[in-house]
Amino acid sequence: MKFLQHSYLSALVAAGIIFAPIAIAPVSQAQQVVNISPTNNQAVSQDSSISGVFDTSTGTVNASTVQLFVNNQNVTNRSTITPTFFSYKSPQPLPAGQNTVRVEYISTGGQKQAVSWTFQVQQPQAALAIESVTHNATNAALGSGSTFLATITGTPNAQATVIVLDGNTMRRLPTQEISRGVYVATLNLSNSDRITEGVVLGRLERQGNVVYGAAEQPVAFQPGATQVTPVTENGTPQTPTPTQPTNFANLQPKFNYSDGGIINSQGFTLNGTTEPNAQIRVTVIAVDPTPFIGGRNQLVNRTVQADANGAFGIAVPRPLILNSGIRYEVEAIATKDGQSATTSLTLQQQ
Repeated sequence: MKFLQHSYLSALVAAGIIFAPIAIAPVSQAQQVVNISPTNNQAVSQDSSISGVFDTSTGTVNASTVQLFVNNQNVTNRSTITPTFFSYKSPQPLPAGQNTVRVEYISTGGQKQAVSWTFQVQQPQAALAIESVTHNATNAALGSGSTFLATITGTPNAQATVIVLDGNTMRRLPTQEISRGVYVATLNLSNSDRITEGVVLGRLERQGNVVYGAAEQPVAFQPGATQVTPVTENGTPQTPTPTQPTNFANLQPKFNYSDGGIINSQGFTLNGTTEPNAQIRVTVIAVDPTPFIGGRNQLVNRTVQADANGAFGIAVPRPLILNSGIRYEVEAIATKDGQSATTSLTLQQQ
């Protein structure tokens, strides 16, 4: 009988679930915890629930004696506990890495028992996505000597590729992440580059996941394409206005709020200026410091285009739970002609 008891305990230890009776009792009288979730050493996401079942084959558990600890914090008063079952859902994301669960209770024989196990929480991974694919050949065909420019905006820190294809050819262009989540590819066109009506695709890859996106406008490369000179009403040639190079100082987004500004409304609008016709990727994250119900919530993640005067605007919705003291973290990345500039500021809810 002693040999069988020793073997039973060894099996429990090998399974990763440790029963630590405060007062030693025969194993046949000790209440068991089964069907635990997450299981021992299981890798789970940060929003996973914790639960287990009391094996009542030898009697019931007094629910009022059950104490549940997660990472050595007593969460009993925020748990669901019955004589046969317990569960807990953390109001905050579980910390990445190893997490520990310990359950203490009184067994049928009146003995205090402790059961513990560990599981792993995976690091959160941002979803891989492409927000937009744009290029500079939207109005007319590009001729030899021109530079084709394509931009992908999407998830940062990915491997990006721009693909130009039509029914006969496919060309992959090397792409650089010039700022967070903004990828640019360029191609100097020669007489051999010819596409009548092509498609521009963006491709992002990270950790084995791949997504594609397509530009809304087709693309055309024609070696003999030339710029048409406009004429005045009397038919004389009109001198075209020279294209001004991108001014990096003007490219830096400027807002109608200064860093540390106060928001006293339910939702607000960000109005800004940058270089004319630049693209601006805007993200706004609300950070609520309220215990238990607070956290980080992304309110905006969009790309907009400035008008001919460089003006742009974007509406920021109110958080689902609006509390005084919420912090809004704003980031705007403007891109044009292969250049980029970033502005960050923090606003405070009154």
